[in-house]
Amino acid sequence: MEFTPIRTKRLYEDIVEQIKQFISSGKLKPGDKLLPERDLAEKLGVSRASVREAIRTLDILGVIDIRPGGGTFIRGTNSDDIIRPLAMFLAVEQNSLLDMFEMRRIFETATVSLAAQRATSEELDEIQFMLVSMRDGINVRDPAKGEEFDAAFHFAVAEATHNTLLIKLFKTVSTEFAKANSAARQRLYQESELNAQKIVDQHTEIYEAIRAGLPEVASAAMLAHLLFAESELRKWVK
Repeated sequence: MEFTPIRTKRLYEDIVEQIKQFISSGKLKPGDKLLPERDLAEKLGVSRASVREAIRTLDILGVIDIRPGGGTFIRGTNSDDIIRPLAMFLAVEQNSLLDMFEMRRIFETATVSLAAQRATSEELDEIQFMLVSMRDGINVRDPAKGEEFDAAFHFAVAEATHNTLLIKLFKTVSTEFAKANSAARQRLYQESELNAQKIVDQHTEIYEAIRAGLPEVASAAMLAHLLFAESELRKWVK
């Protein structure tokens, strides 16, 4: 691994960029220890002050972990570092509800498409179980159960993508969406039996498309369901 001498005005930025390139290329991996400040300065052909500023910048960016008395190490990536700010925004932003509707349309149509391509037989059984449980809740006129298994159905679809980051993002978005819309979603099942039956039918179409391995059909079925649910929810969401 050869460092290139730095010869520009804003030296610390070039040091930061070079180290980031080493990380992206795999020459530096999570857990690797950086050379001491003096050695880095010598190899890069810059002052220790420039190296110190670069290290400070990398620390702020979350790229490195400075351990007092132990050295400076490359940090591993953590999807929670991405998701936590989103969760905080969704929790406190009062005007984000319409954006959440739109995000669900984009997010879940893509999610169900992947699920149709990747779902295992066990995951298909789990999605079907949630569908049957949702139907049973409606049949006994239990809107809370209907809503609970509705949300669980969508999460089971997300899990069938086998994409860890996507699943975490989905859980964050759906949790905050449920907090904002729980009462309204229950009314979807309470207002009329036709509404409830339509929701079950829509989820059945989604499930059948996933089981058949038809990503485009599954995506279209999910979009139709979300557009219907959104139009109904808008009647009661303040």
